[in-house]
Amino acid sequence: MTEDKETNTRRIPTRQILFIGFSFVVGFIILGVIAIQVWEYSNSVPFCANFCHDVHPEEIAAFEDSYHGSIKCVECHMGRVGTLQNIILKASHFRHLPEVIFDQYERPLESETMRPANESCELCHYPPAFHGDTVRELVGYRTDEENTLERVYLILRTAGGVRTLGLGLGIHWHIANPVEYVSADERSGSIPWIRTTLPDGRTVEYVDITNPLGEEELAASEVQLMDCVDCHNRVGHPFSSPEQLIDDALATGELSNNLPAIKRYMDDLLTANYADREQAYQSVEQIQVQYEAEYPQVAQERRPEIEQAMELARGLIDRLVFDVPGVTWQDFPNQSGHKDFAGCFRCHDGKHLSEDGSSIRLHCNICHSIPITALAGERPPDMPVRTVPEPASHLETNFMADHRFQATEEACSECHGEIEFGADDSSFCANSSCHGQSWPEVELDAAFPHPVPLEGQHAEVWCHDCHEGVRQPEFECSNCHEAPQPHFGENCEGCHTPMGWDQAELGAFVHPIALEGAHAEISCTACHAEQVVGLQYTCGNCHEAPVPHFGPSCEDCHVPTTFSDATLPPELHPVPLEGAHLQVSCESCHQDDEADLEFVCSNCHEAPPNHVPGGCNVCHTPEGFVESAAFLVRLSPQVPHNVDGREAFCLDCHDPAGNIEPAPRNHVNYIVEQCLLCHKPAQ
Repeated sequence: MTEDKETNTRRIPTRQILFIGFSFVVGFIILGVIAIQVWEYSNSVPFCANFCHDVHPEEIAAFEDSYHGSIKCVECHMGRVGTLQNIILKASHFRHLPEVIFDQYERPLESETMRPANESCELCHYPPAFHGDTVRELVGYRTDEENTLERVYLILRTAGGVRTLGLGLGIHWHIANPVEYVSADERSGSIPWIRTTLPDGRTVEYVDITNPLGEEELAASEVQLMDCVDCHNRVGHPFSSPEQLIDDALATGELSNNLPAIKRYMDDLLTANYADREQAYQSVEQIQVQYEAEYPQVAQERRPEIEQAMELARGLIDRLVFDVPGVTWQDFPNQSGHKDFAGCFRCHDGKHLSEDGSSIRLHCNICHSIPITALAGERPPDMPVRTVPEPASHLETNFMADHRFQATEEACSECHGEIEFGADDSSFCANSSCHGQSWPEVELDAAFPHPVPLEGQHAEVWCHDCHEGVRQPEFECSNCHEAPQPHFGENCEGCHTPMGWDQAELGAFVHPIALEGAHAEISCTACHAEQVVGLQYTCGNCHEAPVPHFGPSCEDCHVPTTFSDATLPPELHPVPLEGAHLQVSCESCHQDDEADLEFVCSNCHEAPPNHVPGGCNVCHTPEGFVESAAFLVRLSPQVPHNVDGREAFCLDCHDPAGNIEPAPRNHVNYIVEQCLLCHKPAQ
């Protein structure tokens, strides 16, 4: 019995240990499962997009609509790295925990950093892989009444590969060859400095000559190595332009092409500025209003299609008009391409030059073939399956800028046909995909500042008309313009401006006589007879002085408005020419051609009897001589007593120096009759 008790006593600790161990293992498994679930959730799209970071709500919709919509946020933003490294990366974000707990971070949140491409992109997309050329058809519609369909065809040269195998060309040349750059902003939208390492080991630096960095600025700047996301920056969250969304809807039939001008109506609606989505939704009804006003029959017969277009517009508004005021699709630039945003033209813009003046190549056919446009019903163009050898001039780094000067019938017509520039696709040089566009950031003239301002008529002529195949010809006006006869002087710029040749006005030449009024309307030859340049500028050369006339100096009285009707500017006359003086003719005062008169009122005006002595201007104004003193009578105080029988002078009592209502000091020696002219006695 005792032995059994001892055996049971020994078994109890064993069971307890086993139970505790089992519980620990189960608890550990449960905690592990919970940890795994928490870990998985912390790496999920809902956690990243909504719970933790609260990014732009449009970013989520754009992500779901992208080619990367099936992968997790962390695979790009933290990289496809091992779990241990991922834990370390996540732990480094604990520094943001106080901001999350106390809700002190800015919303909507934007990603400020991305993992290097070799930890994210390149773990799915193998860099040395070579990609063959692909033919692309880009479908678009014009904003005319017919919504004209146009297809642009081109061969996209992605290429890539390892350059030691003779590859590494095309778009992915940037991956096979190290390219370093300095960005002027956080999104790499402006790149003022670039350095590339060529296959032979040489390095070449390119500087934006329109916005160069100083040595100290460059030394303090971060030099970045170009990778995938420098171009494919919106591949995970693409924001299409309104035009692209409308074209896609027309191509798929979501938007009826049978509605006249629907592309223009939708484009006007979706590109307008709105305070919020609600205001944008209200504007959708404008489509129906426009059809009722401009196409009433269409509004009646195609109402279902119009309503479908309005419903589509509301859906597109959700993708283009954002919740945050002031934020639009343009705040998310897509640098893959160069149509809506600078993209490739951040570097290939014609203004990044090396020390020897070479530019980063801007040739259209490096990354794709020359685009060719075909309208609805036209046969797609024949696309060459191999690259045609180009002349050496076409391979020069500055060719895109220089080809404007080099275009001559002799040089180009053998390959490209007749040189007819334009944007109507009627010839090789009238390619609407090249010349009919406004490309962001491209400045072909950056390396070639034009010595003659390209304005007026000069802005309308073709470059090769003046250059004739020469980059820097001798810039003489007579190369293109023949001087008319008679002509005045050899300096064309002295009189002519680029606004026109025959009708040009004086440019830098300062005319001794102001060319205004009647002088601005006459021709040069009216005065400059027989090509005389250095004329003696006297009015008498053209104008005959009338009789009577006053003085030899015409400019004292006349202005260039007209000669015969000109008058002396009032501010120059010794007596203010106002009131009645402004209405009389000069001859009324200036008799016998007298110019310098003694300006005394009594020369024209006779003082009445019993007149107050003193200066006329004390009482009179130019408004009139006889009547103008009446206002002083109204202002003069009335005599408070009767003057009958008072033969004494008024000033006996009212001496200006006395104390009994003293008269003004200029009334000295006035007699009674003079005083009574203004002061009326009491009856």
